[in-house]
Amino acid sequence: MTDPSAQRPEVVPPPEAPPEPRGPEALPPAPPDADAAPEPEPETPSRPPFEPISKHAPRFRLILGALIGVAIGAIGATLVLVSGQGPSQSGSDRWSDWRPSTTSLNDGAQQIADHVAPTYRQQGGDQLVGVTGGPLKVAASPDPLPAKIAVASQDTTKIGIVRGSTALYNLCGLGSHCAINRGKPSTQRFLLLRREALELALYSFHYLNVNNVVALLPPAPGQRPQNAVFFQRGEFQKVLGHPISQVLPSPPPSMRGLNDSPQGKLISQVTAPSVYCFSFQQAQDLSAFLVLQKPNQTAKQPCADALTTGSATPAPSTSGSSSGSSSGSSGTSNG
Repeated sequence: MTDPSAQRPEVVPPPEAPPEPRGPEALPPAPPDADAAPEPEPETPSRPPFEPISKHAPRFRLILGALIGVAIGAIGATLVLVSGQGPSQSGSDRWSDWRPSTTSLNDGAQQIADHVAPTYRQQGGDQLVGVTGGPLKVAASPDPLPAKIAVASQDTTKIGIVRGSTALYNLCGLGSHCAINRGKPSTQRFLLLRREALELALYSFHYLNVNNVVALLPPAPGQRPQNAVFFQRGEFQKVLGHPISQVLPSPPPSMRGLNDSPQGKLISQVTAPSVYCFSFQQAQDLSAFLVLQKPNQTAKQPCADALTTGSATPAPSTSGSSSGSSSGSSGTSNG
């Protein structure tokens, strides 16, 4: 969440060398020698210049070029996400081939959700989750209540109130309590959900100019929602200067082998510090709080100790504290 103290100097690529001439233009003709006698014509035709050694050589060159391109792309994405380094393009029209038609948080967030959600697929090809987006509100009554964010450490020794506008995305499967009703929960699927949350956040920071993004993730089947991913604009200030295709190449990767891939390891590194346990609480003045608390990574149930009510409905707080309450027990391995 802090910017590096020093930024690596940008490396200016050397100017491209002029293309090498091919075929007969590779060497200039030798100057004519007036005293030299004309050479006799060869009896057999000479071998064509640059004759391929093998008929498969062009195919090998094409595959090699593709592999080099993939390697360069992975290195570029790593530099952009981790350090903000890499080539950038100015102008909002170059940041993405798509943009929402409005910068309003109410409508723009849902347009971003509708654009991103269909690109994320389960292993069988089904869409991973449905996504709704809008301002941070608690829809526990006919008139949704605006909410504030309280962030607590795992031991609740530190509690902070987050300021600024917030976009809230709800990633919901078709099962009970928004669980994904097909496939099995896995670390690969949970990682892919975190990548989707990151893409939603980058679009929101760039086009909606919000300060914070919260994505509520689906729970494991039989559990209640408990995990959220929380991003703040300051964490990605340098990244936003680069086209999104450099940061998160499209289309998204499949779940198979995602954890062990370079992109999977990169997404894990970037999003792991942003995973929280969440619950909605009601303060004494009847205002609503979204409580985000760091999970206990050493426990079998990382969110069980952090949260206690298991409900997303605001409930009166008797302790006077905004350190919150629980919505499940499967921890950060849900999804």
